[in-house]
Amino acid sequence: MAGSSQSSRINIRVLAYAGLALALVLFLAVNILARAGLSSSRVDLTADKLFTLSPGTYSVLSKIDEPVTLRFYYSPTLGNELPNVGKYATRVRDVLKEYAAIARGKIRLEIIEPVPFSDAEDQAVAAGLQGLPLDRTGEMVYFGLAGSNSTDDEERVPFFSPDREAFLEYDLTKLVHNLANPKRKTIGLMTALPVKGFPGTMMARLNPALARPWQLLAHLQQLFDLKEVPMDAAEIPAGIDVLLVIHPAEISAKAMYAIDQFALGGGRVVAMVDPLSEAAERSLGPGAKPVPATSGLKPLFDAWGVDMPEDKAVGDMTTARRVNAGTDSRPQAVEYPIWQILRPANFSTTDLIANGIEVMQLTSPGALSAKEGATTSFTPLIQTSARADLVDVEKIKGKPDFQGIIENFKPTGTQYTIAARISGPVKTAFPNGLPKEEPKEGEEAKADETPAEPVAAPAKPQLMESKGPIQAVIIADTDLLQDRFWVQMQDLFGQAVAMPLSNNMDFVTNALDNLTGSNDLIGLRSRGISQRPFERVEALQREAETRLRAKERELQAQREETEKKIAELQRPGQAAAAQGGQVTLSPAQQEEIEKFKGELLKIRRDLRGVQLDLRKDIERLKTRLWFFDIALIPLLVTVIAIGLGIWRMRRRRNATLAAKR
Repeated sequence: MAGSSQSSRINIRVLAYAGLALALVLFLAVNILARAGLSSSRVDLTADKLFTLSPGTYSVLSKIDEPVTLRFYYSPTLGNELPNVGKYATRVRDVLKEYAAIARGKIRLEIIEPVPFSDAEDQAVAAGLQGLPLDRTGEMVYFGLAGSNSTDDEERVPFFSPDREAFLEYDLTKLVHNLANPKRKTIGLMTALPVKGFPGTMMARLNPALARPWQLLAHLQQLFDLKEVPMDAAEIPAGIDVLLVIHPAEISAKAMYAIDQFALGGGRVVAMVDPLSEAAERSLGPGAKPVPATSGLKPLFDAWGVDMPEDKAVGDMTTARRVNAGTDSRPQAVEYPIWQILRPANFSTTDLIANGIEVMQLTSPGALSAKEGATTSFTPLIQTSARADLVDVEKIKGKPDFQGIIENFKPTGTQYTIAARISGPVKTAFPNGLPKEEPKEGEEAKADETPAEPVAAPAKPQLMESKGPIQAVIIADTDLLQDRFWVQMQDLFGQAVAMPLSNNMDFVTNALDNLTGSNDLIGLRSRGISQRPFERVEALQREAETRLRAKERELQAQREETEKKIAELQRPGQAAAAQGGQVTLSPAQQEEIEKFKGELLKIRRDLRGVQLDLRKDIERLKTRLWFFDIALIPLLVTVIAIGLGIWRMRRRRNATLAAKR
């Protein structure tokens, strides 16, 4: 029996060692197989799916024909000094690796650590990346991306600002898209306003400010190829990526039909309309002819599911601009709600077009809304506050009654949309084909004349519905492009330099830039961020700060009251000092001062007590988090392991006893 028992123990020990050896072999085998077969497999377990790329990005990466090289420059010193930036850098690096993996060899990713005063740093500087000094030694750190294609076109992200983390995927996909499609984009410009000015005419001598070209032309020509499209064009020329329509007053029917067909065929449109264009009121249009102050594209808007009342302007008391309601000799400043200065609260925080816009100046904008039953999506980009109302255009034309408008202004509690993105399938605005031209005002058809022949339709067959979702941005204001509302010309060493005053032109440029991309790029939206704030800790801090501010106000009030009493007690002494006598503090004054000191010490103790409570609350929270995150799980695993061990020992012992019986 003893020999059998000993042999049994040896067999169990051998089996145990063999089991451990097999477990080790299995562990190594699984790792080797996983490394060989699952190296490209990834699982995104983040709350906001930070590493799960959009279908649009997959589409852009799958269409790369020529290889693209991306060089990611990152200085680890930056992450050591600023841990939050280091965490963001890890995300950027991982996302770039994901791009390279999806592109299957079409993206060559190089990760470079630019050591100070090295060749890598020289390459980063030559690529146009922005260095950041961390200290006074002159050492620069880098956190940017430089991209190039086979034809030596270059794109870059000078510095990955954590403020743009929500738009990281868009920025990277746009960079890759531009390198894969390096051709300069073409913008078609259609407008009734005198944006080209009147150089070399009598107007140039009478009013040089009105005669010179608008700065928007120079700005657009720096970024795009600009092609003028007449207001009576029968067809939008081929090769135009985005059509920019500015104040289409008295646009011809055939031109509106051309815009309709352009949009249905996949062309993108930025339409800027206005219930009251002050630029049109104050200047002449092309050909030195008056331009109507109101513009719209009602047939197209109806088809696109958008409504804009052309006889109403929207005002907002929250964003009202201060104007002079009096005269030059007797000025009177009032807050005029029709002229507005918009701030970040008025701009969309999720759409890329409004990203980075801080301030805009608008005058008499219109109000956009989605029509009931529309087949398109209506995404507001600019909105008023709730202290807004619609005002009849007739009341604000010419020299308006500022005081009367303000007195009769009744906020409705509604937020009105001034600019919106439109996307979705639509049908033609002209189901019966190209409409006849209506006779202009003052031109009546004579009864004895033969009616004019209808305008022949273009040779191309008419599109009755969009080939895909249309892409358009509608802005219900055109005055924002006037120089005086967004730019100021300054003389710098004999050269005229444009100094931006607002983000008006940036907003329009963002819209054009976004719409020049592919549908895949346009479809990208903001994503989550990797920085996860300690909301409970921040709530505790806010609560404590509120209590601290209350105590501080109490202290300030008590101090002011005490100082007032002391001043009253000192007046007799000050009068004596003025007559050459000696100033001495009375017992009452001394008592009051001591009382104040005592109250001051008490308040300071209370303040320290509040701060101590804050630290205690945070420490208790940290202790709980530490326990749950670090101690609880290992403890549970240990308890389960011990339980399993005890259960196995009991089962083995019961089996041994049963065998002996």
